[in-house]
Amino acid sequence: LSRERAPRCIMALARSGSYFVCRRYICSARTLSFASALAHTSPPLQRPEGVSASFCGAARQQRRGLITLLVDGGRPASDVLAELSSASRMNGDKEALEVLAVGQKGVVVALIAAAGLEHVDGARPTFVLKRTTVERVQAEAPRADFTVFGNNHYILEIPAIPSWEAEEARRKRVEEDTRLLVGNATEVMKLAKAIAARAKAMEAGRALTVETSLLGQEKSLRLRVARLAHAVARAHHWQVAPEDAARPVRTFRCCAALVEGTEPPEEGKRQAVEGGNFLRLMILPEGPAGGFLLGQPGDPSLG
Repeated sequence: LSRERAPRCIMALARSGSYFVCRRYICSARTLSFASALAHTSPPLQRPEGVSASFCGAARQQRRGLITLLVDGGRPASDVLAELSSASRMNGDKEALEVLAVGQKGVVVALIAAAGLEHVDGARPTFVLKRTTVERVQAEAPRADFTVFGNNHYILEIPAIPSWEAEEARRKRVEEDTRLLVGNATEVMKLAKAIAARAKAMEAGRALTVETSLLGQEKSLRLRVARLAHAVARAHHWQVAPEDAARPVRTFRCCAALVEGTEPPEEGKRQAVEGGNFLRLMILPEGPAGGFLLGQPGDPSLG
């Protein structure tokens, strides 16, 4: 297909029910750069009437209603944001997104893009951030010779638009007084323990802020964001796969934002993205303060 005809053909296939073809097109769009064309052919974001903004888990792989996108940092966050926005609108706003962030570059771009994702009514997605394997990344690779290095690979599980957090609910959220700041020397294990402990003790409706600066050298920036992601993913893993099933856990979701921090720009420093010089992740605990036993009353996953 030509670049001019592909978006129209894909949208026609989507409307006719050819879901698999449409899903694979979205996955390969990262290399063909058709995100902007899709944006022009897709309907505007509108929340279905009567649908609430309560949280729900993202759909699983191979299940209808899930689009998987791979982000390796080779494209700017603005392009990835456009692709995420277009993908989330497929099939009447019912598509959950699974973003595979490959390496430090990929996780920086993925989190910055997630911070800009917003519905026309002001709702924004909350997501689960967890680690993934080289094998999983290779399985979704856009080409056979796609090379994956290291172990810093993550998945952002973003639910379908009807389950995004409403703007009113976001305004009512109460932030903890103490914020966790990720620097160049931050230790992942200590940060993960701090996130898990504070999230477990917080009252319902409160949120914990974890943030890092987007100023400075690119290598240091990537290192800080990778440590932030690693710590959050590790804290999440402890909640969903505890070593001792008899001990209470408290799962949580995340919400990303770009904010203006208190760190003033210094000579020689540059701001990585527009919209803010700090990347902020809000940790949003689920269930009662003090935690719950998995599979027992109080576990939010039981409904």
